[in-house]
Amino acid sequence: MRTLVAVAVAVAVGACGDDGNLPAGTAPPDVVPLCAKVEGNLESYADADFGPYVRESLAGWDPDGRWFVTGGQISLSASVHFERQGRQVIQDRLPNYPGTVDKDTIVTRIPYSTSAGEPLMVTTRISNLRADGTARIDRAKCDAAVCNVCTAVLERATYNAGEVEGDHLALVGKLSIPSDEATFTFNVRVVGTIAYLLRYDGLYIVETADPAHPVLLGSWRPTGPSRLNDVKLVEANGKRYALLADVPVDVVEVTDPAQAHLVAQIPVEAHTLFTELRDGHAYAYFGALDGTTPVFDVTDPETPLRLGAFDTGASYVHDLMVDDGIAYLNAWEKGLDVVDFTNPSQPALVGTWRSGVVNHNGYSHSSWAMHVGGKTVALHGDENWGAHLDVVDVTPGLARFSSIGSYQTRPFISIHNVMAVGSKAYMTYYQDGVRVLDMQDPTRPKLVGYFNTWDPQADDTSSNFYEGAVGLDVDPVRKLIFVADSPRGLLILRDETP
Repeated sequence: MRTLVAVAVAVAVGACGDDGNLPAGTAPPDVVPLCAKVEGNLESYADADFGPYVRESLAGWDPDGRWFVTGGQISLSASVHFERQGRQVIQDRLPNYPGTVDKDTIVTRIPYSTSAGEPLMVTTRISNLRADGTARIDRAKCDAAVCNVCTAVLERATYNAGEVEGDHLALVGKLSIPSDEATFTFNVRVVGTIAYLLRYDGLYIVETADPAHPVLLGSWRPTGPSRLNDVKLVEANGKRYALLADVPVDVVEVTDPAQAHLVAQIPVEAHTLFTELRDGHAYAYFGALDGTTPVFDVTDPETPLRLGAFDTGASYVHDLMVDDGIAYLNAWEKGLDVVDFTNPSQPALVGTWRSGVVNHNGYSHSSWAMHVGGKTVALHGDENWGAHLDVVDVTPGLARFSSIGSYQTRPFISIHNVMAVGSKAYMTYYQDGVRVLDMQDPTRPKLVGYFNTWDPQADDTSSNFYEGAVGLDVDPVRKLIFVADSPRGLLILRDETP
């Protein structure tokens, strides 16, 4: 175990004292991001096991608040939250597990368990505060035999560099729906003035005729286990239906929001879905958990008819968008598949784009096709540390698809969903809120507006990497953006972008 730590901090060893630690006043060495698995157990990793540190570098430091973990990924947490309580510090608001704090280090030890009930111990040490306000964070996650030990940089959580709460986007209204249990807001779709908000616990139907004062009209909740994740709307026979990605897919009549009820289920285990009207038919395409994309005729949603399916060969299809029968499939670990569904019973692969997943160490997460600058491009967002937007040229007839432009905020915050209206790209970006790009020149996406929905120091935030702005829909007529924000619920923004 000590061998690993010596590699991580080798730059500091030359000036160490007898105990290996650097004397007070020494400039802390640069942090070398590192992760490795080593032998260990639940009792491994006390302060000294992480290696030497600069003495008294934390003297007078106020650790209270949220801090981003940067320079490298050390867990599924994007940040940590500290609260000093006298001579102790609690991490991530867990008062039952206070940590020790002195002028040298902060150390916390928090027990967890795996989904199978096996015990884990997560030990975190903060040390080496620098003149620029950043510090070093070491974390060891140990089970009975192995520890995963990582080192990264800690910096105060703030908005993206130089940004304020919003620019050319303004908060108009919001609706937070109380829940008896922890929930998560996934997505939103808007028809007319009615917003359909999907959360972990069900579908919520909201009137937004006065966007400053949204009103809950009704809801539908599943009666048994579910995996709700996405919502799309279909009009048929004078009625309105919500199709919900679930296991299986739910068809809910929402014509009367106060009487929303289940009318059918489609035998697909779907993570997401997309609907389109074409040739007098309504089609529903599903991103399935088995890596396929089944397509159904839902012209009568109460009697859906399976037409065909395409198999991407991936572990699952995370998201998809369809434009005039051409589907853009996010085949998770494989990348982007473009598939011709104009004959739904015989879908055909048009082309693929893999380099984003391979080169960025991410996962193909969300895409949207648009026609701009004389090209057809797919706005492709991966998901992971380092994830960002790629503008992929998928113009018909190309022998090879390639990225011709990109956009990123910060590498330790992931992009999430994307869509396009006219020549603008709209995206949710987790802790970096909502972003709007001018795409008239697809090789040079230009930021024309943003709104930081996530307050880095607010009480309703957590350390979850997947938190903040998640889903969105755009009403270009009313110039409104509807946002499904995981901690805040439904947010309605005024779109004032040029």
